[in-house]
This record gives sequence, C-alpha cells and structure tokens, in this order.
Amino acid sequence: MPTSETLENTADFRPQLLNSLADLLKSIHRVRGQEALDYLGSVYLPSLNCPPEVAASFTTTLRDADAKAFRKFFVDFVKSVRRGS
Repeated sequence: MPTSETLENTADFRPQLLNSLADLLKSIHRVRGQEALDYLGSVYLPSLNCPPEVAASFTTTLRDADAKAFRKFFVDFVKSVRRGS
C-alpha cells in the first residue's frame, strides 16, 4: 500500500490511479474481512500519524460503502491528506 508520502510526492495526480487503489482496498477487505480493517485502523493509518477518529472513519467507510461510494471517499481522503501536509 502506498504511503501518504508517496501520494504526496506524485507529481501527476491521477484520479484513475486512486480509483484503482480504492478498488484494491475493497478487494483486500472482501478477502481478509475484519483483519484488514483492524490492520488499517490500528497499525497502518496510525503509523502515518492519522488521528484515531479519521482512521475509524476510513475503516467504517471501507466496510460499509459500496465500491463507487468508497472510490469517491478515497479520492477525497487523499486530497485532504495532500492539503493537510
């Protein structure tokens, strides 16, 4: 999984790439289930200094949203990370 630094340093910001990453995350969740949510929420996102409430929102949306809604959420999430840096 790319780190926020990788996404921030990508000169050519491509929404299609982010949509593909969102689809990959949905696939990982479909295969690994709660294990993926636990890892993202308690290990990976905190390692990127993501606040607990943001990590919880991310994992809840990953779990509950359909693929199209999660793609939109993920693109917006990455844009907000880029702005906050």
